[in-house]
Amino acid sequence: MVRSASRYIILRCVHSKKVIQSTYNNSSLLALRFNITKRNHGSSLKPGNKSSTTSPPPTSPKSNTPQSSTPIPHAALTSFLIGTLAGTTGSLVGLGGGFLMIPLMTSPFVLSLGQHMAHGTSLFAVTTTGLAGGLSYALDGNVNFYSAGAIALSGMVSARFGAKFSHRLSQTQLKKTLGAFMIAVAPIVPLKPYLEKTFNKDDNNNNKKSLTEMNSMHLIENDSWKQVVGISSCIGIFSGFMAGLLGVGGGAVVVPALTLFTSMDHYTALGTSLAAMGLPAAAGTLTHFQAGNVHGKVAPYLALGSLIGAYAGGRMGVKIEEEALRLGFSGMMVILGIRTLVKA
Repeated sequence: MVRSASRYIILRCVHSKKVIQSTYNNSSLLALRFNITKRNHGSSLKPGNKSSTTSPPPTSPKSNTPQSSTPIPHAALTSFLIGTLAGTTGSLVGLGGGFLMIPLMTSPFVLSLGQHMAHGTSLFAVTTTGLAGGLSYALDGNVNFYSAGAIALSGMVSARFGAKFSHRLSQTQLKKTLGAFMIAVAPIVPLKPYLEKTFNKDDNNNNKKSLTEMNSMHLIENDSWKQVVGISSCIGIFSGFMAGLLGVGGGAVVVPALTLFTSMDHYTALGTSLAAMGLPAAAGTLTHFQAGNVHGKVAPYLALGSLIGAYAGGRMGVKIEEEALRLGFSGMMVILGIRTLVKA
C-alpha cells in the first residue's frame, strides 16, 4: 500500500515537472514571437503601409509647384478669354502677353494658379503669340528677319538657363523681379526720340542722318548687317534668359533694345520682337514642362486665344500712330509693374 502511494506521488511529480517545463517553453516562445512581431512592425512603418495605424506616414515637404491636373471650374473658357486679351494687347506693344496672363492666372478670382505654374503655362502661350503676331506684322514688311533670326537662336540657348534658374526663386521673389523689371523698362521706348536728338546733333554741319531716317534694310545693303546681327544676338541672350526666368516673351527687353540700339522704327521693332520670341519661348516651355510647370487643362486654350488675339492685334497695330504705340507700351509696363509689386 505504501509502495503504491510512493509510486503515485513520484508519477505526479514527474508529470507536474513536465507541465511546468512545457508552460515555460510556451511562454518563451510567445515572448520570442512578440519581440519578432514588434521588431518587424516597427521597421515597416512606411507611407502607405496599411498595417501602420498608430504612426502617420511622413509628410513630404510642400512644393511650390501645383499639379497640372488640378481641376479648375470653367478653365477652358476662362483660359481662352485670357489668351485672346493677352495676345491682342501683347501684339500691339510687341510683347508675348505674359505680363497680362500671369497676373490673371494667379488671381484667386480667376484661375488661382501658383506663380511657377503660371509662368510655365504663359510661356507655352507666348510661343503662339510670337508666331501669329510676327506673321501679322510681316505681311506689311515690318519684320527684320536677320535680326529676328539672331535674337531667336541666341535666345533659345539662354531661355533654358532662365527657366532652370527660376526654380531657385520663391514665388515672392519672382513677383518682385517681374514688377521691378517692368517699371525699369517702361520709359525707354518713349525716350528714343529725345535720345536720338542728343546723340545725332549736327555739330559740324555734316547733314548726318538720324536713326529714324535709315531703316534696317538700308543698313544691311551697306554691309552693316553684321553689326545688326551682332547687336541682335546680344539682345537675344538677355531677352531669352528673362523670358525663361519670368515666363514672358522677352519683348520687354527686345522692343526697347531694338528701338534704342538699331535704326528700326517702332513698327519694325514690334514685328521683329514678336517674330523672334517664338523659338526661345518654346525652349523655355520645354524646361518648364519637364519640371511640371505647364497646366495641361489651361495651356491649350490659352494658346488658342493668344493665336487669334495676336494676329488681330498685329493687323490693328500697323494702323495706329507710332507715338501712340510708344506711350501705350510705356503705360502698360508701369501699370502692370506696380500691380505686381503691390501683390508680391
